[in-house]
Amino acid sequence: MKQIRIATRASKLALAQANQVMDALASLFPSLSLSIVEISTKGDRDKSDFLYEVGSIGFFTSEIEKALLDDRADIAVHSLKDLPTAMTEGLVISAIPRRENVNDVIVTLGKIASIDDLPKGSSVGTSSLRRMTQLKLIREDLNYPPLRGNVETRIRKVQEGQLDAIVIAQAGLNRLGLSAEISLVLEAKDFIPAPGQGALAIQTRQDDTELCELVSKLDDPNARITAETERRILAGLHGGCSIPLGVFSYIEKETIHIHAILCNLTATKIIRKEMSCPVDKAGETADIMTGQILEEGGREILEEIRRDKDRQTDNSY
Repeated sequence: MKQIRIATRASKLALAQANQVMDALASLFPSLSLSIVEISTKGDRDKSDFLYEVGSIGFFTSEIEKALLDDRADIAVHSLKDLPTAMTEGLVISAIPRRENVNDVIVTLGKIASIDDLPKGSSVGTSSLRRMTQLKLIREDLNYPPLRGNVETRIRKVQEGQLDAIVIAQAGLNRLGLSAEISLVLEAKDFIPAPGQGALAIQTRQDDTELCELVSKLDDPNARITAETERRILAGLHGGCSIPLGVFSYIEKETIHIHAILCNLTATKIIRKEMSCPVDKAGETADIMTGQILEEGGREILEEIRRDKDRQTDNSY
């Protein structure tokens, strides 16, 4: 019986995701002996308000990857949007399973029909620059206190009245069985998600060809194409959590539709792009979109964000 150790963060959501993968593998390969290895990451230990201020590349993933490389685990399960676009040497993404819902949602007390229903001056918790800037495009009067912590902690801050609302990924709530907490779904075409949002990445050591082949049975072609297309734009802009970039793509028949938005921190400069192409041209089209974003003001926005990050770093000493 082959022993497979699955590395993951120890949060409820991360464990739910790892167990989902474990169940899928067990269903396909009943003879496997599967176990979970919980790993503490820098992102779990560092409670800084805004990730972009602390240099967040690999913030939630590097220790898990190290466990793979050190042979303390055999596969790793990540939220794909946490994983840097530059793959760590010796590791590969052997599967991107079928994607969960990609939308962001608002959680507040009671249902609302739109963001306009939030009272003037409401405090909407988020530490995502992407979410913050897109909200500013809709409501300039809202306040955005920083929000960290696991999904349950974030929801509790609304229930206890510390915040009027939070913005969070629908995928996490669905995976935790907390969909009833959703007050408003923000449709992806209008409120563009993070690249790879809703997708999982199953990582293996590149030289373990047998395990790579086994895990690849969980790969979903559409999930891989859309997620890789979105992350290609992110990589082309050399960004991570540090830039307010939204990218969303979906496939209809043999056509992929790609939506992207990049804003500056005050949401006074906005670049929106929409393109469609045959699926086999997705990478080429992503590169074209990236070039257009850069040429139409993206370079200036990225430089502005870099300067702001440098100021924040200097002020922390």
